[in-house]
Amino acid sequence: MPLLKWRWVAAAAGVVAVVTTGLLWLLLGWSGSPDAPVRIDAVKTAFGIGAGAGGVFALWLATRRQRTLELQLAETTRVAGVTERDLEERRVTELYTKAVEQLGSDKAPVRLGGLYALERLGQDNPKQRQTIVNVLCAYLRMPFKAPVVGLKGSAARDLADDPGEGELLVRLAVQELLKTHLSHDAAGYWPGMSIDLQRATLVDFRLSGCTLAAADFSRARFVGQLHIRGTRFTRQVGFYGTEFRDIVNFDRSVFEEGAFFSRANFAGNVRFTRIRSGGRFEFSRTVFEEGADFEGGEHRELDLTDAQFPQEGTK
Repeated sequence: MPLLKWRWVAAAAGVVAVVTTGLLWLLLGWSGSPDAPVRIDAVKTAFGIGAGAGGVFALWLATRRQRTLELQLAETTRVAGVTERDLEERRVTELYTKAVEQLGSDKAPVRLGGLYALERLGQDNPKQRQTIVNVLCAYLRMPFKAPVVGLKGSAARDLADDPGEGELLVRLAVQELLKTHLSHDAAGYWPGMSIDLQRATLVDFRLSGCTLAAADFSRARFVGQLHIRGTRFTRQVGFYGTEFRDIVNFDRSVFEEGAFFSRANFAGNVRFTRIRSGGRFEFSRTVFEEGADFEGGEHRELDLTDAQFPQEGTK
C-alpha cells in the first residue's frame, strides 16, 4: 500500500480515537452515576458517536481521493492529447517536407510522386489544403518554356524521354489536380480555395465547373485553349496584362465581384456569353485580335469603352 494511503488511514484512526475518548470522558463525567449499566451505555454511546465521526471522516477522505484521481486522469488525458497532436503535426510536417523536396528533383517521375503525395496529404488534412494549393501554384509560376502551340488532344502522349517535355507532363498534372479539387461537383472538392497564378505559363488550361475565392492571373500566359465555363469566382478576379494565345471561353461563368482585363491581349476568339457579374468588368487598353462575343451576358457596368477591336485582317 502506498505511503500516502497509510497516512490517510492513520489520520482516520486518530480522529476516531480522539473523538471516542473525548466523548467517553464527557459522558462518564456527566452521568455522575457509579452504576455499571449506566457506564456501559455511556461507553456504547461514545463508541457509536466515534464510529459515526470516523465514517464521516472516511467518506470525506474517499471523496477527496476520488477528486484527486479525476484531476490526475484529466491531466493525463490532456497531456496524451497534446502529445498525439504534436506527433500528428510532426508527421504532417515530415510528409509535406519530403513531398516538396521531391518536387525539386531533376527527374520528372520523382516530381510527379511529390505532387501526388501533396495531394494525398491535402485530402487527409483539410487545414493544409490552402498551403498545398499555394505550393502547386508556385510550381506553375516557375520559369517554363512552353510549346509554340497548345497540345490539345495530344497531352497524354509519352514524353518521358525529353526532360523539357517531361516537365510539361508534370505541369499538366498540376493543372489537372487544381481543377479536380476546385470542381464543386467532384468528390474531392476543396472549398474556399484561392489561387495565385501571376506570371505563370499555363498550357491548355481548364477550370470549368469550379468554385473558388480569389484568383489572380495577372501577366500570365495561356498557351493553347482556355476553358473557364460555368465557374464561380466569389471574389474579384485579375487578368491584368494577361496574354491569351488561343480560344478563350468564359461561357456561363459567375464573377461575384467582377474582374479586370486591363492591358490583356486576346489573340484568338473570346466568348463572354451568359456570364453573370455582381461587380464591374474592366477592359481598358485591352486588345481583341480576333474579336469577342459578349451576347447574352447578365452583367452590369461592362466597360468596353477602351477595348481595342482591330479591323479584320489587321494585327
